[in-house]
Amino acid sequence: MMTHPSFRASWIAYACLFASGAASLVYELIWFRHLSLIFGASLYALSAVLCAFMMGLAAGAWGMGRVLARLSGTEPGKLIRIYGLLEGLIGLYALCFPLGLGLLEKLYPLILPASGQVGLVVHLLEFFLSTLLMFPATLLMGATLPLVGCWATGNQTERVFSQVSLLYGVNTFGAVFGCLFTQFFAIRLWGVQGATWFAVALNAVVFMLCYGKARIFYSVESSPAQPATRKRKTQQDTEVSPAIGVLVFAMFAYSGMASLSSEILWTRILVFPMGSTLYSFALILATFLSGIALGSLTANKLLGQSNRVLKFVGIEIAIGVFCIAILPVLANLAEWTSLADRYFYSLDSSPEKILLIRSLFAFTLMFLPTFGFGLLFPLANHIHSYRFEGVGKILGNTYSINTVGAVLGTILTPFVFIPLWGIRLSLYWIYAVLILFGVYVLTKVREFKPVLSVMVSGAVLFVLVLGKGFWVPEIKTQKAGQGNFSRLEVNVPAERIRLLDYKEGEFSTISVVEDKESRARTIYLDGFSTATVSSSFSGSTYMQAMGFVPMVLHPSPKRVLVIGFGTGNTLGTASLFPGAEVHGVEIDKNVLKFSKWFSQWNRDVLNRPNTKMFIQDGRAYLKWSQSEYDVIIMEPMSPLQAGVVNLYSKEFYELALSHLKEDGLLVQWLPLHLVGPEDARSITHTFDQVFPEFSVWNSFLTRIVMLVGSRQPVTLDKNHFETLMGNVQLKQIAEEMKVNSFLDFADFYITDGKRLSPFLAGAGAITDDSPLLEFSSVSLLPPLQWETDESFLNLLRPRLGQVPEVKGMSTQEQEVFNRAYAVRTAQRFGLFVRRYHGPGENFFSSGNYHGG
Repeated sequence: MMTHPSFRASWIAYACLFASGAASLVYELIWFRHLSLIFGASLYALSAVLCAFMMGLAAGAWGMGRVLARLSGTEPGKLIRIYGLLEGLIGLYALCFPLGLGLLEKLYPLILPASGQVGLVVHLLEFFLSTLLMFPATLLMGATLPLVGCWATGNQTERVFSQVSLLYGVNTFGAVFGCLFTQFFAIRLWGVQGATWFAVALNAVVFMLCYGKARIFYSVESSPAQPATRKRKTQQDTEVSPAIGVLVFAMFAYSGMASLSSEILWTRILVFPMGSTLYSFALILATFLSGIALGSLTANKLLGQSNRVLKFVGIEIAIGVFCIAILPVLANLAEWTSLADRYFYSLDSSPEKILLIRSLFAFTLMFLPTFGFGLLFPLANHIHSYRFEGVGKILGNTYSINTVGAVLGTILTPFVFIPLWGIRLSLYWIYAVLILFGVYVLTKVREFKPVLSVMVSGAVLFVLVLGKGFWVPEIKTQKAGQGNFSRLEVNVPAERIRLLDYKEGEFSTISVVEDKESRARTIYLDGFSTATVSSSFSGSTYMQAMGFVPMVLHPSPKRVLVIGFGTGNTLGTASLFPGAEVHGVEIDKNVLKFSKWFSQWNRDVLNRPNTKMFIQDGRAYLKWSQSEYDVIIMEPMSPLQAGVVNLYSKEFYELALSHLKEDGLLVQWLPLHLVGPEDARSITHTFDQVFPEFSVWNSFLTRIVMLVGSRQPVTLDKNHFETLMGNVQLKQIAEEMKVNSFLDFADFYITDGKRLSPFLAGAGAITDDSPLLEFSSVSLLPPLQWETDESFLNLLRPRLGQVPEVKGMSTQEQEVFNRAYAVRTAQRFGLFVRRYHGPGENFFSSGNYHGG
């Protein structure tokens, strides 16, 4: 019996592939962070960066496939060393990436319009610049899979299916590890730079092993050669006609588009029960990749050796059927979310259980289809193993065409599919087309006669079109949670809520609901309660105060910036001040379309002549703006939502300070009910590090305070206040907040920042490198009422014996004011002595406020 040489990859080879996949995912996540600080976190910018990353991968795979076709016969050791060299170059480029970022920061302002309004041309240039910056590294990343596949198979096409199944699965499991380790541990423990060094270390280890110890990666073994007749039979079973080959290739490209589109759409669904925190997005991505990895790893054992074209088509159809069949279940998403909320806010919850529940949501929706996508990759490579010369070219072509499809999915889903059809209908049509495509290819594989092929395809099309109404009913806007993804609040009966408006937009799902009893209206973004207004006292006081307090404190505010629109109340209040030109920045243009439901409270702000809106990421707008402002008002989303930390970091506050005029001031929204006690300390400490002067103010709600920062001390001016109260509109706003006198306004004041030094000692600073808020325990377990009260009381305690700086008063008036202010302070403490039930409660009860 004759023998021929065969190569068997060792466990070290798979370990290196695992490390390579982990490092690549770390870079993707870290570079996204870096680029979002330049381009912003708008949908257009994020899509441009993601497309640029994947285009590099596709180009690298395609190019390496052609290079390997010319290097056929190269001994395995050399291929391993080349692989190690590529990994080393990736790590080296990662170390140089900050230099590229610095150059990008110099180039980017040159393409921005003077108006500050960013349009399509700028977003296309963002894609181009992102590609230029990341292309060298992503090109090398994409080149590694064909290269590894070539030496792992010994360039023997008959081993493509079994080897690629393992290689791709292990590499993808490495990406799963990279995702979870980076988002849960690496950045929290070591910072962004530390996570980068971790990935560089992985590249360095792979480089040293591959380049210096190539022989340990494989062994040469002898195996019996198969009889020639058997080999010809296997080849006949595998070969397909050129027409079928093209159809399978096109179908694989379409499945790439479908998979990335689905990831985007599923994420838009899963944020409702899982939330929009960093942990939730990490779990969604990890689940998506895990399904693909496991599918690839098990493909060889599950699918056998025969009828692989039929199995490929069958899996594509099965994925489509499952993804459509599960759509009616999503009609119950509001109930599932409500159940998850009840547990999240219950006393029985724990971080571990919350993570498990969120993982189950992601697993239930995504695992089976992603498992199917994982089965497809080795199948597609095997089907084309006799159409291209060499394993490298096979892998390069299939990987690149699938990735190009994914790029199309990234572009089409947010900008075409969702605006045109919404979320569920987009999923339906994506998979309806996949089923129809699969059936058509099936008729060709089974060699149906043309008439029969048309009849079968037509029948499937008829069923799909007719079944659309059953599987995906029209979006309904009559009732919250029925036929839509509007959120239902915990302990609020569904029949008590009226859905006023609803839209599944490009960036987020937005709804406006009204409580039929209180008439309070709430706007939700992706299920998160962004703002609530009502005509009752405190219904929208904090938003009015966010606009009112800084505008009164500043002696003459002419240019004002408000970051975050919400209901428009803050912007509307600021726009009422005489002579003020107000700029607003909102990342989601659709939010502005919902302002009509709050016009009673926001004073129809979008139609006021002194306001101008910019659709942009708040930090990116400020970074590239040439404007200076008298007042900057920060009212973003919850600090714990993914990406929002960029508006609470030390670097951002330094940026904001540089855009303030000499006597300007900045107001930061600090929602104590949404953050933990340590988070509140970190935010306040970071604020204190940047602003020479800062103070704390309160808008009658213990759960929300305002941090006011400036270069110069802030002084209350009684005369200025009374002059402003001569304005009818401003007086009406003041009365709605129960501000009927200068004393009422002064009562907003809590303390000077310098008095908080003991409380802030030892608090962590929030920086771009160390985004502490994203890893808050509150992301997994909400703060208890006593914790919120504790945070407020720790800010309130320094008010004892303290009176704000006031001018415009006689000595006698000052004495009267001081006594009245002391009474107000006593009233505040008296209220919270009765309310607070946490650590130090006994001290407060006995009147020892400093001891508590």
